[in-house]
Amino acid sequence: MKNVNNINNNFNIALTDKIKSLRTKSLKKKRKFSKEQLEKPVAFWTKRERLINEVGKELTIILRTRGCSWALGETGGCSMCGYVQDANIDHVSSSQIIAQFDHALQNKLNEIETDSDNYVIKLYNSGSFFDDSEIEEDARKHIYEKIAEIKKIKEIVIESRVEFLTPEKIAGMQEFLKKKYVEIGIGLETTNDYIRNEYINKSLLYDDFVRAFKRCKEKGVGIKAYLLFKPPFLNEQGAIDDCIASVRTLINLKVNTISINPLNIQKGSLVEHLFYQNRYRPPWFYSLFKCLKKAIRQQEELQMVRILSDPSGAGTNRGIHNCRKRECNEKMRTILRNFVHNQNIEILKNIEYDCPCKKKYKTQINLY
Repeated sequence: MKNVNNINNNFNIALTDKIKSLRTKSLKKKRKFSKEQLEKPVAFWTKRERLINEVGKELTIILRTRGCSWALGETGGCSMCGYVQDANIDHVSSSQIIAQFDHALQNKLNEIETDSDNYVIKLYNSGSFFDDSEIEEDARKHIYEKIAEIKKIKEIVIESRVEFLTPEKIAGMQEFLKKKYVEIGIGLETTNDYIRNEYINKSLLYDDFVRAFKRCKEKGVGIKAYLLFKPPFLNEQGAIDDCIASVRTLINLKVNTISINPLNIQKGSLVEHLFYQNRYRPPWFYSLFKCLKKAIRQQEELQMVRILSDPSGAGTNRGIHNCRKRECNEKMRTILRNFVHNQNIEILKNIEYDCPCKKKYKTQINLY
């Protein structure tokens, strides 16, 4: 893998210094978690979700680990990410990770097994599932074995930076999950190397992502590419153009899933700092729909590539939103949810905008 730091310019050095400074300051305020807290996950829930070939349900479990190695390293991590705030920072043992997973699974197992719907299980840990400093091999093996036993769980989604996606770890996972569809989420954020590394501080090249995608494809493992909608330092129109270009590139690559994540303001992040200075506004729903309509050219593309979007904080001041009217944002959320569940381009073509804030949006699209 190429060293992205070799392409950093002075702006990027200033950016990483600021991210590191803000991260260090916020982490100093963190309280330590008790033994009891470390044996329960950050959160877990079930809800409706689009599976590969059907609408079903998801079980999401957020495990509390020591946190993302990239965020805890010398560069301070990504400019928009504050997930390390939920982490323990110190080591979390395998027995504690196992206890967290088992706690969530046992609470939802009866619901899953008696449900008529099939399920996808999503495991998040604020970093990389294959990073041994977060989740050790014996804990991963326990998780695989438990998931393999549950027939109603048809799909598994985990996340990792590409440097941890080794052939050995993929093989170790497949040993237990041969009968399940596995998808690995990678935070690509954009197909534009400059935006990803100079504005987001990702330390990842697109070529490295493509190599990881091909490696997984050869093993029958799917890849979910996360795209960040409206990174810092891009205005609304710039965000639309970047996302359209990224979606088109990934559709042509035939990546398994594209998940478009509108940026939400997270605690302790550089973007939160910009937000407080009135130098960043989360994206508008209008922009996201404009992007989707222009990026997806024909229905057949949605039969090859699944496109998802489940925005965090949608409708709030810190998440994607239009105006302050609840009914406006709720309408947008409903349209987006219907599109994701049905994977039908016609839902996007027939949107009618009736809120007065559309006029304000048109005047601001090239400003913020």
